[in-house]
Amino acid sequence: MIMKSEPATLETAQRYERLLASVTDYVYTVTVDGSAPVSTVHGPGCEPVTGYTPDEFRADQALWFRMICEEDRVIVLNQVERILKGETPSPLEHRIIHKNGSVRWIRNTTVPRKDTQGRLVAYDGLVYDITERKEAEERLRQANAELAANAQALKRTLEELKETQLQLIQAARLESVGTLAAGVAHEVKNPLQTILMGLDYLVPNLPAVNENVAMVLADMREAVMRANTILRGLLQLSAQADFDMKLDDLNDSARRALQLVSAQLIAAKIGVVRKLDPHLPRVKIDRGKIEQVFINLFINALQAMSPGGVLTVSTYVGQFGENPKVNEAGFRQFTRGQSVVIAQVQDTGTGISAANLPKIFDPFFTTKPAGVGTGLGLSVAKKIMDLHGAAIDIQNAPEGGVKASLIFQDQPG
Repeated sequence: MIMKSEPATLETAQRYERLLASVTDYVYTVTVDGSAPVSTVHGPGCEPVTGYTPDEFRADQALWFRMICEEDRVIVLNQVERILKGETPSPLEHRIIHKNGSVRWIRNTTVPRKDTQGRLVAYDGLVYDITERKEAEERLRQANAELAANAQALKRTLEELKETQLQLIQAARLESVGTLAAGVAHEVKNPLQTILMGLDYLVPNLPAVNENVAMVLADMREAVMRANTILRGLLQLSAQADFDMKLDDLNDSARRALQLVSAQLIAAKIGVVRKLDPHLPRVKIDRGKIEQVFINLFINALQAMSPGGVLTVSTYVGQFGENPKVNEAGFRQFTRGQSVVIAQVQDTGTGISAANLPKIFDPFFTTKPAGVGTGLGLSVAKKIMDLHGAAIDIQNAPEGGVKASLIFQDQPG
């Protein structure tokens, strides 16, 4: 019986070794006395993984600890403490320093051995080299990070392309309106003037007329004047006249524009707050055109407010993209962080709906009641700013109302 069992026992041991070799690279055994490890024996497969031989580990019982990467030593010691307390912790993945100086990753699985009284007498560690897997995971992580970065870059590019497309569409609309306006100037301006002159002649020279006739003539004159106002707006939108550009004080332009609309502000019971930087750098502008832009913004603001509202006019030097915060893709004449001179007009009105905000610079678009405004004011203002190499940005203010920013290049020197 004994002779027959020896081959069977040998075969079982060989099968165990083959099975163990299939799931691990080498095995180490730690002998425990009480609650402290006494000695460690590393199996023959340790050299390919660590670079050290079993004899080197046997001669230096602290080598195993120094071999662990410093950043991972705490988690390994914590694992050992748990084993000594009788626990069976999950496999631990950590780094070691190979004898040649390279960093290797291992998977360390511990299996406790206990005596008949259930006391821990030793534990085996099954070590498997997972460096290739970890390196593959790192390559995958980097690839995913690059893909995420590329996706963000593509998203930003798409947003910039959409913004550029909107600008091109806006430019095309303005160009179309400009072309139309040039034709209208020749075909409609003179007939309108003829009608207006006729009305001015008829009203004082007609014999006594009844009240209805007088009302019709007054309505006709008002309609002609409104058409004439629209025509002037179209001509301003299409005009390509040279600007009289000079280094000038933006504060003076704001003050002059406020003076010109002061009567309307008083009549509407709108308060005015001035926050004009006394040290504001001079900017290159056509003063008359910029005053026209200010007046348009002031009129829009007072029409958006109820009596008791406040119009705030501010000027300051800011950093483009940060103060004020704008969609940088929409203003390619500036670069992020560039020093710019800002004039802001803010009201305390109800703001502009999200649906209408993208359309505010479209020719003839208006949210005002019929007969109030032509829908060309902001289109003309934007064209004036574009021809200055400047920009206009209109947003709803977080605290309520609308904030319009005029952004100019800060002149060097």
